[in-house]
Amino acid sequence: MATPTTPVLRTPHTSRRVTRLRAPARPRWWADAVGIVVWASMLIVVALWVSNGGVQAIFSGTGSALSTLGRLLGLLSSDLLLLQVLAMARIPLVERSLGQDKITRWHRLLGYTSVNLMLAHIVAITFGYAALARTGFLAQLWSLITTAQGMLLATVGTALFLLIAVTSARAARRRLKYESWHLLHLYAYLGAGLALPHQLWTGADFLASPIATAYWWGLYAVAVGAVLIYRVAIPLGTSWRQRLSVSHVVKEAPGVVSIYVTGRRLARLRVAPGQFFVWRFRTGAGWTRGHPLSLSATPTSGVLRITTATRGDDGDRLARMAPGTRVLIEGPYGRLTPDMRTRRGLVVIGSGLGITPLVALLQHAAAAKNPGPITLVRRLSSAEHRPLQRDIDHLVDSGAVQVLDLIGPRSRIGTPWLPRDLGHIPGTEALRLLVPDLIDRDVYVCGTAPWVDAVTADLTAAGVPDDALHIERFSW
Repeated sequence: MATPTTPVLRTPHTSRRVTRLRAPARPRWWADAVGIVVWASMLIVVALWVSNGGVQAIFSGTGSALSTLGRLLGLLSSDLLLLQVLAMARIPLVERSLGQDKITRWHRLLGYTSVNLMLAHIVAITFGYAALARTGFLAQLWSLITTAQGMLLATVGTALFLLIAVTSARAARRRLKYESWHLLHLYAYLGAGLALPHQLWTGADFLASPIATAYWWGLYAVAVGAVLIYRVAIPLGTSWRQRLSVSHVVKEAPGVVSIYVTGRRLARLRVAPGQFFVWRFRTGAGWTRGHPLSLSATPTSGVLRITTATRGDDGDRLARMAPGTRVLIEGPYGRLTPDMRTRRGLVVIGSGLGITPLVALLQHAAAAKNPGPITLVRRLSSAEHRPLQRDIDHLVDSGAVQVLDLIGPRSRIGTPWLPRDLGHIPGTEALRLLVPDLIDRDVYVCGTAPWVDAVTADLTAAGVPDDALHIERFSW
């Protein structure tokens, strides 16, 4: 049994009552609405292409068929590109309905699809024009780039998108710092802007009719407006209103610190346990870089806490921050929150610092009048590295939470999410041994993407239904 300890989360001295914060309600039907919007926009693009004679051109010879097919591919690519920009805008209703995991998957799917359609557009258009002009492919491509209005800018935009696509591959991401990857990703906005002149000057379908013009200008306006509002204006307004600053920094474990943040109007901040913000700490060189970090304690009107590794990007700078350092935030984001629960019992499964949002969830659940059975399954690389141990000790001592630790190097055979000495046990069997009534509880999982994927596959195979499984991957 863990020894009694004082709760880590401390509240500044203040005359007002400290209360828990609540996130706004999330309309569940939005999760379906987002998919409908994507398919509807593509149908609109195809309908506009058909109304502009696209089908008839297919039967007008090889050159015309390839050219009109290329136009359609380019229009679909532009449509998905702008929808991807909307996905990057972090619109609150979309964030709260889909969650970070689904948004990331949508973003990746839209991104890779739009880039592939863009390349197919270039190939089809070039072959089509080459057939009409009776010239070679490379000669026609060079002619288009150097003579068609807006094509030089569009070529630069295409190169940027290819760079983003290549660096978004998992193998490439592992070799890049988060800051470098994030900076490269911002070039997507520039690429979209460089493509616009090409569409205006040479895209007949873009201006083919008042309806087409209204649709495309409207989609561009919505995408740009969403980014300016939700990625710039609202975060700046929230940061100015809250007047956030660092209260103190506490060492939690080797290479891990917790940062406590206070503000003047935290009671007005709508955030739930399990959510995260993008944080910018105004100290030292590189303070403009954002850090997506989850709350590691139940948020209150007195203090917010995040926990991060000091070995990662900017870790040493954050660990040495002085009290009073000003803080800028974007968010809150994510839906790994208590209101997603559908069952009385709760299991949270975390690896490494993936337990940070789970601790906040545990604190919230344990404080309920009738919390039900609560279990934390914690994957640790070593017994010495136990982040947020004091918080977990307090939860165990309260009698509300059972903790099951899986300690040791990861297994390279058998079940990959288990430690090496347990890897021979099938994942589904291990889950049932750890939590016999697993399928009667909500299950929250958080950690690195490959680890979460392995756990999630075994949870699904063990019979945990989709509505009881809530996951978040630490990936970018």
